[in-house]
Amino acid sequence: MGLIFDWIDKIRRYTKLKPGELKAALISIMVIAFAISFSNWGIGKEVDISYGFINLFGAIIIVAITFFGRLYLQKIVALGADYQVEYKIWSFGLLFILLTSFLTSSFVDSKFNLYLFLIPGGIVIHYMAGHRLGWVRYGLNFFGLGVVSLAGPIANIILAMIFRTLFEIFHLPLFYTAFLLNLIWALWTMLPIPPSDGSRMIFGSRMVYMFGLAVVVSSAILLYSKINIIITILGSFVIAWIWWLIYYILWERFNWKGPY
Repeated sequence: MGLIFDWIDKIRRYTKLKPGELKAALISIMVIAFAISFSNWGIGKEVDISYGFINLFGAIIIVAITFFGRLYLQKIVALGADYQVEYKIWSFGLLFILLTSFLTSSFVDSKFNLYLFLIPGGIVIHYMAGHRLGWVRYGLNFFGLGVVSLAGPIANIILAMIFRTLFEIFHLPLFYTAFLLNLIWALWTMLPIPPSDGSRMIFGSRMVYMFGLAVVVSSAILLYSKINIIITILGSFVIAWIWWLIYYILWERFNWKGPY
């Protein structure tokens, strides 16, 4: 119980965004929102400023929910291991987001740009030396870094399930856009390229990365295929365990050389 109360206390005290972190978050949200609403600034080929601003405002809302949802889940998971997560913007990533939006807007679905690059930044993890009650007690642990990083794409998958359910109930196009946004964001951040979550996962633990990759990819495919959410959850974990076992048998057990 002491660990739980300590974790709750740390969540209350340490999840607040720093000024620089908040600024980076707002910039990232605005760039992504503009990118996903870029092809919706009119009806047909006619530009309509009022229509465009309405779509931009809706995009800002769903991007903000997605961005803070995944970041805060990473922060909460990290505090359980006595880590603090800080978001850092990636300038080249934001530039790539805008470029893919401009270059592909002419041949994508008008509701959402499925080719949109979505790695606006990454997280930096700091060890909280004054706390000794976490499940990783003695400094930065590579396995812990992998688990914290995986929380981001998992948050996207959870949000995708929520938005798909809302779309099925209310049939609002904005919910479907949010659903697609979360699927694509989850897939992009699994790529093992800095500063994505995938790069920290594969550096922290190849086994965590392979399991997480299978969960995220299979969940995204099943959700996009309109498979029942319960079946999606169970199916993605079964697929992930099978993929993890195959990877371990064929590769990891012959190449793992221990922690030193």
